Amino acid sequence: MSKALLIAPSPEGLVAKKTRKFHRRFPPLSLLITASLLRSHGWDVELHDLNANRGLSPEQTLNCAKTADMIILTTNPYADWQCPSYAIRSVLEFARHLPSERLVITGNHGSLYPGGMLKATGSKVVVRDEPEYAVLELAEVFQGKGYLSRIDGISYRDGDNIRHTGQRQPASMDDFPAPAYHLVNLRDYYYELLGGQFALLETSRGCPYSCSFCNRSMFQNRYRKRSVVPFLQELDDLVQVHGCRSLYIFDLEFTLDSKMAESVCRHLIDRDYAKLLGFRWTCQTRADSVTDDLLKLMKQSGCALIHFGAEAGNAEILSNTRKKISKKAIRKGVESAKQAGIQTAAFFMFGLPGETSAHYEETLRFALELSPTYASFHPLLPIPGSPLFEAKYGKGPYWNDPLPADMTYFTLEQEHEISRFVRKAYLKYYLRPGYIAERIAHGNRMDYLKQLKLFIDFAFQK
Repeated sequence: MSKALLIAPSPEGLVAKKTRKFHRRFPPLSLLITASLLRSHGWDVELHDLNANRGLSPEQTLNCAKTADMIILTTNPYADWQCPSYAIRSVLEFARHLPSERLVITGNHGSLYPGGMLKATGSKVVVRDEPEYAVLELAEVFQGKGYLSRIDGISYRDGDNIRHTGQRQPASMDDFPAPAYHLVNLRDYYYELLGGQFALLETSRGCPYSCSFCNRSMFQNRYRKRSVVPFLQELDDLVQVHGCRSLYIFDLEFTLDSKMAESVCRHLIDRDYAKLLGFRWTCQTRADSVTDDLLKLMKQSGCALIHFGAEAGNAEILSNTRKKISKKAIRKGVESAKQAGIQTAAFFMFGLPGETSAHYEETLRFALELSPTYASFHPLLPIPGSPLFEAKYGKGPYWNDPLPADMTYFTLEQEHEISRFVRKAYLKYYLRPGYIAERIAHGNRMDYLKQLKLFIDFAFQK
């Protein structure tokens, strides 16, 4: 039986330098789906998550790779497809120690810089964009049953040359098998705003909107939905078989499909997982795609937290992001979630085109006005694949360009100004006496102190 080793490597620290990107311990959902596909086609599959499984060492993974017929290493798991960290020097170095002729790289970085990734890792193949079915076809080649040149959506080394095949069409989401959660231990995964025994699932991929700062390249800028029945089966399996007690439905905009959202909520209410098992779940969505009735269902079903993108406090700057949402709609969505008894997390950024220090102050005032349970402040990072990046650097893929070594978008002076304001925003937001009192009143002092330390560390990361 052929053996495949799937690897989620460990990134450089909890928070990436400069970009302040969190490297959370989230399950590698795409690798888990890929593992299911390979197993259904007769492969013996082993998955090593070096970011989450503290019992694994890089040396153990390297030893396992020696006997694998195919090695799949992702530079960024599914949860980071939209906003990958480019602090991946340690990942590239680790890849160079793996058997190059049997090594396949997946992830956002190689999708946009396939030639650069092949050169940086020495790998045989890079899969561009969504990887699951491309990897399944590659498995046939590694068994001597096909040709790389006939597989769409890959770039590969052919002697001293690099070849790029045509673009692959995304598969129907209903063709995906259930992720192979039996290959990991949910106790290894955790989200500090929700809890442990943590898992990810998805009801859709991509987003129909085209925000200027957002990277949808892994989804080929498409929006696809899946059927409700297989999703609910996966959900029940996670809870009943694998002991999942906290779940992130990791769609980019979960409640856009209101029928799916309602079906999920009613299913969870019927199962009564929240009351019987303490099950909690979260999602991210647009503030203008929630209604009072849906929020009540979400709360009743165990939804504990909703993530909203607020982005900017100035109406003109917000409009220029092409997010197609107003401050009024953001206010209403956040307030409605609060009224339903659901915690809120809101994301804000500094450095959007045309912004000045006065605009930064306006965004901070907007954050204080909204007063979500958690506020996250970031410097703008127009990552490859986003319209802002493409406006400055041209449209990708950047076939044979080297991987970017420095994702800084600003002058040094601007970078220092934004970094100082990010720190100011975190400190002003989280050290408010009223906020501290409210958090302790609705939780406990130790939880608040842990969360405060997390955000302070984040704010002062260099």
